[in-house]
Amino acid sequence: MTPEMQRLLERLQTGWRPRSDEIDMRISQRRLFDWSFAPSFSRPEAVLIGRPESRQGLVRTDEILWIDAELRWALCEDNFWWLD
Repeated sequence: MTPEMQRLLERLQTGWRPRSDEIDMRISQRRLFDWSFAPSFSRPEAVLIGRPESRQGLVRTDEILWIDAELRWALCEDNFWWLD
């Protein structure tokens, strides 16, 4: 995990509600449509699967580090995902 991702995780754990313009630009932000939870087959952690911005094909995230209680966004090991 990068230092920027670690700082973002710490902020999210305090209850801070992110806005796209407040997230460090070194952290990739992406959108995930028609998403659902999926098991991580190599570990007990969960991941997300869904359609990317292009809405073509499916993508699988890396492990979920923190997810919004209202399921509007998730911080995963690979990106910050806005959930639609």
